[in-house]
Amino acid sequence: MFAGGKKVVGLDVGSFQVKAVELRKAGNKLELTNFGIADVYPNRDRSAAQHADVFQLKTNAIQKALQVGKITAKHTVSAVSGESIIVRYIQLPEMPEAELKNALRWEAEEYIPFSIDEVNIDSVILGPSSVPGKVDVLLVSARKDLVNDHVQLVRQAGLTPVVVDVEGFAFLNCFEVNYAPRREECVCLVHIGADVTNINIYVANSSRFSRDINAAGNSITQSISQKCGVPFAKAEELKYAVGTMAPEGGGDEPESELISTIRGTVERLTGSDLGDDTPESTAAKAIQGALSQLVSEVRRSIQFFEGQGGGTTVQRVIIGGGSSRLRNLAGYLQGELDIPVELFDPLRNISVGKDVDQNLLQQHREQLGAVIGLALRKVID
Repeated sequence: MFAGGKKVVGLDVGSFQVKAVELRKAGNKLELTNFGIADVYPNRDRSAAQHADVFQLKTNAIQKALQVGKITAKHTVSAVSGESIIVRYIQLPEMPEAELKNALRWEAEEYIPFSIDEVNIDSVILGPSSVPGKVDVLLVSARKDLVNDHVQLVRQAGLTPVVVDVEGFAFLNCFEVNYAPRREECVCLVHIGADVTNINIYVANSSRFSRDINAAGNSITQSISQKCGVPFAKAEELKYAVGTMAPEGGGDEPESELISTIRGTVERLTGSDLGDDTPESTAAKAIQGALSQLVSEVRRSIQFFEGQGGGTTVQRVIIGGGSSRLRNLAGYLQGELDIPVELFDPLRNISVGKDVDQNLLQQHREQLGAVIGLALRKVID
């Protein structure tokens, strides 16, 4: 694997769950050999543990995930995410790579809204730019305090951090291995985490657009909790039981335009919703309201990319992460975006070892894109 064959664990420390996996490579084949998962908060309810030591809760969850997965590896590849991560795609004059790395520190000040001394910077040369004499460069920065806190957390759990990646790029790494996209394909990857959704547009074998937004799984659950007046854990159950509206063409015959107009008028005058007032109906409306922001941000991101991309058009959207499991979500997004949408399979091209708990794996399969992408960093290097 690395450093004399030491095993490496891919470690995804989320705001609500910790996931840990081990992979191995045999010839040209990849195999998931171990998988563990643990909740950070009891009943996944952060409000119930608001006075607890979050650092310690996450440390405990890391250790529990390793225990559940029977993982003994001590070296980790993990990731950070959120607003402290800045990703920019810039153009620089062609120059030797060593000179370019030196120049980036000065160029970065123009693109990063933090003091240059407060961030860690990395970059990747993407290739020749459409502008003669220039190259396209992917510039990534992360606040040092974010990275330092993360590293301290991993070490507190008794592990040794080897690589700290960016979560959105870990998901992209898993996509590349499992889908082997053609160079001419342009795909929008949407990884819906608990607190953060990453939108990453992939074309010509590299990332060409990336941003994190706050419309994510927990914002949907919190909306259900508030509107239905139920605890967070119950709202999570409702979220997955209800899902999104079925794609157009299914369901009951729509009501007439006259009845619809009368209904709307009465509701405006009385301030009351004359529809179904069951928890499921209320949850469905909460889900649609929360998803509207997600749809808007994905659409906006695609339009921005296509406006800057020299005529390149996004051909399909692939969704992953915990809330991608919402019933009918792919069909709903496809109807809203008018682009083919499919659910991501992080094990499409990776076999599963006999020691992995199959029931646990199937319960959380859609959530494994980022953590498998992290483990791949050292397995395929």
